[in-house]
Amino acid sequence: MVRRNKVWLLLGLAVLCTGCMDGPFYALKRANPYFQAQWNQDRQLGPTFEDRIAELELLRAKIPSMESGQQELWAQRLEKIVQEDKSPEMRARSVMAMALLPSEAAERALNSASADDVEKVRIMTCKAWKLRGGPAARDMLLSLAQADESPSVRQAAIDGLSVFDEAEVRSTLTTLLDDRSPAIQYQAAQSLKSMTGRDYGGDFDSWKRYMAGQDVPEPEPKSMTATVLDSLPSWW
Repeated sequence: MVRRNKVWLLLGLAVLCTGCMDGPFYALKRANPYFQAQWNQDRQLGPTFEDRIAELELLRAKIPSMESGQQELWAQRLEKIVQEDKSPEMRARSVMAMALLPSEAAERALNSASADDVEKVRIMTCKAWKLRGGPAARDMLLSLAQADESPSVRQAAIDGLSVFDEAEVRSTLTTLLDDRSPAIQYQAAQSLKSMTGRDYGGDFDSWKRYMAGQDVPEPEPKSMTATVLDSLPSWW
């Protein structure tokens, strides 16, 4: 019991400390002995960024087994990270933990993260909404799928919609088959594939006719040889 309390205390301190900022070369720094030595020195002053990430992952694993009171407490702490932490990586990891918390504070934080300035945070928030489920998740994913300025966020939102087999979602995905971005069109088709069990590949016209209620036969699967030949350049 003493050890468990110590773990929770360390987690509470870690997620509320500011830590060091992450950046595009974080993975390279992690493998560099110089930075490892520097982080070891930093640990003497408090939790490092790497420590905070590890502790968030531990927290995420613990959340399902927590009592409701503990879950509410952590929802409030994670909400604070999403709203105030300067590290996009910390905000992104926090939203994935909040996906598992049945709390109004968690839902508020996910709504806030859906408008985060950093693309990666919004992408992770789409994944969190997909995991969380429910009407609020569906409505936010519908909004992001159609209106977010980032194609990558829109794709993540469209993927998230694949678990909501509802008329409004089907209609939206069908509309997105006419999007001017081929990547968005393809992702819409992939979500419809997950939802309907049908597979028309990149034949968006067949998808639209099927979603309109027509009996559209699925294409015959290609042999491995045909697939390889189709992938070769025209001059081969």
